Amino acid sequence: MQAVTSPADGPSQPCTGPARRLGEASPGGVLLPSNSVSNTVDTPTIARSPRGSRKRWKPREYHKWESPLLMGLFFVIGLGVSMAHCGFYASLEGTIVGSPAEQENNLRVGTAAAFLSQITLGASVWQTYKQWSWRSVKRGPFTMATLNDIFGVETSVLSFLNLDMLKNFKVGYVMALFAWTLILPPFFTPGTLFVYSSTNKVVDNQQVPYLNIANSTKGHLYAFSPSEKGDRFNYKNVLTRVFNGPRTVLTLLSTATASKGEILPLRAPSNHSAYTVGFFGPAVQCAPANASVRSIISDLLARKMAETAGDLTEIQNAYYAFVPSFGPQGNVTAISDIRYQTPSPSSNEAWMVFERYSNSPGESCQHDKYFQVCSLWNATYELSLGWENGFQNVTGTREMLHRVAYPVDKSGDVSNMAQHAYSAFFWALADQIIGSFGWFQETMPNSSETRSFGEIDCSIQHNSLLGSSDLAVFFDYNEDKGACQISYENLSPQRQQDIDLAKNRTLGELIEDLSFNMTVSLMHNDLFTNQTDRGVTVWEDVNRYGYNQLGLWIPYALACSLTLVTVIIGVATLMRHGVMPDTKFQDILSAADMHVITIARDPDAKGRSLTVDFEGGTATFRPLGPSVDDGSGT
Repeated sequence: MQAVTSPADGPSQPCTGPARRLGEASPGGVLLPSNSVSNTVDTPTIARSPRGSRKRWKPREYHKWESPLLMGLFFVIGLGVSMAHCGFYASLEGTIVGSPAEQENNLRVGTAAAFLSQITLGASVWQTYKQWSWRSVKRGPFTMATLNDIFGVETSVLSFLNLDMLKNFKVGYVMALFAWTLILPPFFTPGTLFVYSSTNKVVDNQQVPYLNIANSTKGHLYAFSPSEKGDRFNYKNVLTRVFNGPRTVLTLLSTATASKGEILPLRAPSNHSAYTVGFFGPAVQCAPANASVRSIISDLLARKMAETAGDLTEIQNAYYAFVPSFGPQGNVTAISDIRYQTPSPSSNEAWMVFERYSNSPGESCQHDKYFQVCSLWNATYELSLGWENGFQNVTGTREMLHRVAYPVDKSGDVSNMAQHAYSAFFWALADQIIGSFGWFQETMPNSSETRSFGEIDCSIQHNSLLGSSDLAVFFDYNEDKGACQISYENLSPQRQQDIDLAKNRTLGELIEDLSFNMTVSLMHNDLFTNQTDRGVTVWEDVNRYGYNQLGLWIPYALACSLTLVTVIIGVATLMRHGVMPDTKFQDILSAADMHVITIARDPDAKGRSLTVDFEGGTATFRPLGPSVDDGSGT
């Protein structure tokens, strides 16, 4: 038999003495373990050394501050990381998504925070669990199999299948189960961040156009008003001007607006923008004619219908509109044809009469003459203009200020070019509505037979006013002789389109709407605009961050609150029972005597119960039931 050499004892010496029983003192004074499995000569012995040269084993000391410190520190870190994660996602909410790399970094931060929170909160729970497990095994015996699962549950989820552990270790069982469930939040909390489509609005001070028709220095752009001496370039500064009508560009814009039935496209600051602007501009207001005007209109209409052209006779009139021209004696002449650029006495009014169905119920064929006067006014406009993906939206209001008279400048007068510009506007608008709708009867040559037909001698046939409800009488007769109030379904497809474009409104409404559209459409041409500073709202389509608040806060709130409960339990355990050992290998080994080690080596001893004694801060496992024979005879 060879001796065992200790490095501290120098060279080994042969063992010459008799073999000693474990637990007896050696001649050198070193205590050997008291509970050996065997006391035969095969048991290794330790060589002698000088007395007092070998240090005795000391009980394992536990740092009393370590468990509560780690327990609280891990919880504080986990709580802080959880709150930081929630705060980080909250700070991202509503912000514009940047590059793909930035998106990936934000997701990485969320994933890292969730993982770190799970690690630290779990560590805090496991620290509490260790203290609770020692406290529990101290209070009552547990079988070897249950102790295996109690101290091994941190690494094996199968330990939860031990029903004895569930029965006799309830609080610890729940702690361990909660610690394992802490791996779940990282699967959900990072994914609460998402991206949604939105717009980014910026208000910027920019130059925007407004209508300059009220500016006297710009009147020559609207009205063709040469000087009283002629239209040569060297007469541009002559102050007396002669109004000859609108410029051709004004006529062109008015015709385009009336045909489309909407405002012409305006210059947009950007594809997605909006601003408001105000200016003075012309407006037309329509109202019922008074008795004297009705009498004059009726007389002029009768004269018109009395005129014959060969074998044609106008037997009925459905619409008649004209611009009245007032003579020096107060007589009125009707201008019902399109005018050309030439000095002529006229007015800024349009008089009209048309047939309108009565409001009687049912399909009554009764219709009456309605007399109306539309006049030119100066008004203030307040517009809101917006553009969205190429679609223009213009809304606004106008307030009537005063009527604008037709310019009659005498030699030597200083012409008001703003008045000329307004009158040119009304001239262009009136050309869109003057004329007549009538039914004619023609006598066939060399025969007494006659034929009837309707005739439109008016520019309305080329614009959006054609679908007015005030023209329904004419078109009903035109669809079917003697018909009245034909239903929409029975009208021709073209007539249905006309009604849809005019939205079946009255002539008064349509004429006022046409004047609004024409005024705003003048800004389609840069010649008719000046620039002013306005706050322009510009927006673009962007992606923004959002997050599911409940999906983020609830998992963290549950995890942190339940961890806090376990920490409180752990602190209470420490205060009542003191600091327990850890579950390191050295801690478990230090608590096991030779009887326990013998039981642990026996594969059939899992049912044996053990208890723990705490003496002087040292834990020692003790077996219950019959002792194990170590062969020493004691």
